[in-house]
Amino acid sequence: MKFTASLLLLLAPVAFALPTSVITETSVEEAIEARQCFVTCGSTCYTSAQASAARTAGYNYYKQNDQAGSSTYPHTYNNYEGFKFLVSGPYQEFVLKTGGVYTGGSPGADRVIFNTAGQRAGEITHTGASGNAFVKCSGW
Repeated sequence: MKFTASLLLLLAPVAFALPTSVITETSVEEAIEARQCFVTCGSTCYTSAQASAARTAGYNYYKQNDQAGSSTYPHTYNNYEGFKFLVSGPYQEFVLKTGGVYTGGSPGADRVIFNTAGQRAGEITHTGASGNAFVKCSGW
């Protein structure tokens, strides 16, 4: 009992210094999740938010029959590699980036694949693949 009372006295200033409206279990979990790798392409870690933002942007371009800047993205992905995606096709390919959403220019190695209904199919990369082929990113 003495130990519990002493511990409460030690923690009391901390409890009063941190308003519960600011720190909640949910906000801590959301902050941790935002920093975790949802998918890894080569050695590049993408959060769920980054992958989702790329898929959403790509799908919006697709629905508007438009492309990012002067690029060719999104475009049809033919799945020559024979991946078993999370959803059925036909598929579209769009650039996956760590900073913001792709708007044109050099696409880099990583892609998000979605079907024509906008559903996540998976993520692929040129990193570690032969020639212009793709390999599957980890996480799906």
